[in-house]
Amino acid sequence: MGASITLAGESLIAQKQGAGEKLDIARFVLALVPGLDPNAPVDRAAGKPPANQIVFTKAYDRKGYVSPNQVIYSLMVGSDVGDWDFNWIGLEAAEGVLLAVATVPVQQKRKNIPPLQIGNNVTRNFLVEFNGAQALTGITVDASTWQHDFTMRLNGIDRRERMSNRDVFGRACYLADSLQLERSFGLYQIKAGIAYVEGIRVELAEPVQVQLPALPVKAWLDVALAREGSDAVAVWKVVFGAVKTDYVDSNGTAHYLVELARVDTSETITDLRQSEPITGALVKQFALRNGDYENLRARATTKEDVDLGELPNAKSDDPGSDSSEILATTKALNAMRKIIADSEVGRIGTFAMATPPPGWLRANGAAVSRTVYAALFAKIGTTYGSGDGVNTFNLPDPRGKFIRVLDDGRGIDVGRVLGSSQADETRSHNHGGNAAGAGGHTHGAWSDTQGAHTHNVHYGDLTPDGADYGTPGEPRNPLNGSDNPAFATATTSAGAHAHNISIGTVGDHTHAITVGYSGGAETRPQNIAFLACIKY
Repeated sequence: MGASITLAGESLIAQKQGAGEKLDIARFVLALVPGLDPNAPVDRAAGKPPANQIVFTKAYDRKGYVSPNQVIYSLMVGSDVGDWDFNWIGLEAAEGVLLAVATVPVQQKRKNIPPLQIGNNVTRNFLVEFNGAQALTGITVDASTWQHDFTMRLNGIDRRERMSNRDVFGRACYLADSLQLERSFGLYQIKAGIAYVEGIRVELAEPVQVQLPALPVKAWLDVALAREGSDAVAVWKVVFGAVKTDYVDSNGTAHYLVELARVDTSETITDLRQSEPITGALVKQFALRNGDYENLRARATTKEDVDLGELPNAKSDDPGSDSSEILATTKALNAMRKIIADSEVGRIGTFAMATPPPGWLRANGAAVSRTVYAALFAKIGTTYGSGDGVNTFNLPDPRGKFIRVLDDGRGIDVGRVLGSSQADETRSHNHGGNAAGAGGHTHGAWSDTQGAHTHNVHYGDLTPDGADYGTPGEPRNPLNGSDNPAFATATTSAGAHAHNISIGTVGDHTHAITVGYSGGAETRPQNIAFLACIKY
């Protein structure tokens, strides 16, 4: 339901206040506006509906003030007026200005026509609120002396009763075989009985025949709490279709649909009701020992039920008790859960998902609150970093590293302390290598044969005086035997020959070997990456 002062009404109020004039309200206007959404905000700029939509106009019957800023106008329409419906209510000033508007679900107004029709009375009140409302309208009567509109109150009572039934019976509850679809003497009928659908009580005093369409078909029960005169009564009907859902009809009445039965082409009926074996008062049904409802704990627990003596004396809050004759209380279970949870704080775990589970933090070296994670801080302190030194501390950060178990005195990884890190390293080692001995040996060599040849000898412009010309007859410098000697221009022929070449032995020895390297940037085994987290 929406209600508001219009823009035109707001302007009129300001005009009257400015001029010091009285604001007079003249009449109520009721209309039926097609397609109106009663839950939508009122269009404050809109005027009255067209004349063909206005169903009733009448001057207000009473007026009064609620407070200095609130005044109320009341309309009463007797059972001698009707028939019409309305969903729009307007309050019009004496100048013809639409002052305020309210929208409601479609309401029925029926005239009393005995014995054909029972009429109804309609009372509607409009509360107008603005600064100085009582003074501007000149109203001096306190509305509490006559303002008694029970419409909303009665609607609220109906709804609360329905919801109360809903809490007890659920969405749908058929008592025993009530409203069961059956075939009798070639005809289909609904058995007599009582059912509750969304808290609405449906009662059939006697069976009711039902006409089915072509088979196969699925039958549904359509139930509503509808206005009938000044009362609200349960109405129902059987409808058919594969799928049906709740709906609100054009009168604003909510309809609830539940499965009833399915009938196949062979006329076989499959009961789809959610029936309960209730044939009398619920209090008696709850007290039955046989046929208890699942999970229902309405009856007393006895020694035979739990193999214990007096139950109040056979319980304990102590999670350390190991007696098979004592039941643990909720307090004991919670205490044990806390002991287990506390023992887990500080544990590093790995998970095959991208986000930590509840109760865990990423082990990423982050600085976290010492108070929010007090239990974890009490366990690891500042071992992995002191945070800001006052309010935070650091979590472990094992990301990208392999975990090595603390040596703890074994002597393999000596000197390590909890939480310390090691850089990568390769253990010192040698690589063996050798070349086979060759033994003492020589390396063969030779020169090619040149054949018979001479070697030219160069001579210069030298005098024989004091010169050493070598020994006469010496091949490298022979004299020609004249008195004026000169250098010879050629040596004697040696004939075809070769020159022997000898190479010395080296002895037993080896040759140096160079080994190349291979591999990547680190040494690692095959591995898989998981998310590391710490329990807090």
